[in-house]
Amino acid sequence: MNELKTIRKVIKQCRNNIKQDIKSKSVADNDSELLQVLTEDGKPTGRFEKREIVHVNKLFHNEVALWIIDKENKKVLLQRRSPNKKQNPNKLALCAGHVVGNETIDEALEKEANEELGLDIKNYDVKKLISIKRTVPRNHCFSHHYYICKTIPIETFTIQKEELSEVLYMDYEHLKQLVKQNSDEVVFKWEFYEPVFNKLDEVII
Repeated sequence: MNELKTIRKVIKQCRNNIKQDIKSKSVADNDSELLQVLTEDGKPTGRFEKREIVHVNKLFHNEVALWIIDKENKKVLLQRRSPNKKQNPNKLALCAGHVVGNETIDEALEKEANEELGLDIKNYDVKKLISIKRTVPRNHCFSHHYYICKTIPIETFTIQKEELSEVLYMDYEHLKQLVKQNSDEVVFKWEFYEPVFNKLDEVII
């Protein structure tokens, strides 16, 4: 009888442990999807909301973006979004993403470069380019742009296939013209990216 009680006690403890693990994982997963809401001048509020709530309600939040520059040939690295993406499928974009949970800007940048390109940016000289404020219908954000001046061979990258279909280097001037023309080939809009390109001019040209 005592042995049976012991077995039941062990089983009950195991069940409790499993429930706790599931609960902890759920909380961690939810935290990874939360964005910190910012004021209209970019200051943190301490309030966290799910991505959809942030986008639907036009709440300001932080994003990061990384430019990889082949200065010798005056080219920049772009990535083509997967055809399966809901937003901007097949369009050319940057390595970029949200700052989630309690991440710092640097941590978010490292995460995006690693997840999307398989690149450890700790091995490179990463510099701040500019921060811009964007207000498009489903995205009110502060976008923090960084850059690496290094010709990194295409074969170095390991792309996140569910997010991207390819990475490529494009002539910088050609890209700038596409953006100025509001081409459907790229996600960038000159209305917001003009100051970014002005800063890139200083680095590349």
